[in-house]
Amino acid sequence: MEYAIGIDIGGTLIKTVAVSSGGDILYKEIIETRDSSNSQSFNIQYWVSSLGEQIEKIKAAMKSDVSCIGIAAPGIVDDKGASIASMPGRLKGLERLVWSDALAQSCCVLVINDAHAALLGEAWIGSATEVQNVAMITLGTGVGGALMMNGKLVRGTIGRAGHIGHICLNPHGIYSICRAPGGLEWYVGDYSIKERSGGKYSSTRELVEDYKRGKHFASSLWLYTVRALACGIVSVINLVDPEAIVLGGGLTEAGEALFDPLSEMLEEFEWRAGGHAVRILKASLGEHGGAIGAARHALQENRKR
Repeated sequence: MEYAIGIDIGGTLIKTVAVSSGGDILYKEIIETRDSSNSQSFNIQYWVSSLGEQIEKIKAAMKSDVSCIGIAAPGIVDDKGASIASMPGRLKGLERLVWSDALAQSCCVLVINDAHAALLGEAWIGSATEVQNVAMITLGTGVGGALMMNGKLVRGTIGRAGHIGHICLNPHGIYSICRAPGGLEWYVGDYSIKERSGGKYSSTRELVEDYKRGKHFASSLWLYTVRALACGIVSVINLVDPEAIVLGGGLTEAGEALFDPLSEMLEEFEWRAGGHAVRILKASLGEHGGAIGAARHALQENRKR
């Protein structure tokens, strides 16, 4: 049976899956990233050995060799799909690492941006299977994004397309890691919540819990956060006119606390010509979505070679 391994590399976790060419999930696992060392050589050594062990473990469980391997990670992928060419401020030591060489596998190893991978997964077997023009926004530690037009992933000239987290909402705001002042990521990402709350909250989860309890400060800050997200969404809508926008990532676990006020704000902000409203969908593949999309990407590209 043909299958691919998908690996999603994050700041805290590594998610791995084995997926058949027909989209059946055959294996999945999560391990810790341990990206805490300042030593590039230590990090590289850890990543290569950890992922190599995971690959061998999956192949043993599947009792057959893998057809291809897809790796999803934050940053801009090089034009050959061999490495992350640029990853500012994230996962030190992995930038420009050629994974096919590092893992020494006989099969094809292909790299893809993590948000691009998440959208590919959702479009394949997730919540976006019935749409051809769709954007995805991933809401977690930061804010990622991806675009699909006419059923094809939009990469752009050098791979920057879809970095929705760096849409500028405030020209005088704090600079993002990609140099955008007042980027959406600052106003929504979990990484900035301590500063945005004046030290009151260490996570967005805590903020949402207090919002649900009706605490005034939490309500004000949370609704401001959702407003920023709504502004980012309508900016995407006005730019690319998608059929739907998929929201994924940990922030979506807020459920009604997110989607109810967001719906009200979009009703106010969105340009709904002829009464047409863009559908807002919640990602359905969970935390393995990026790994599934990485496997899908590897399968697609491997067939072309």
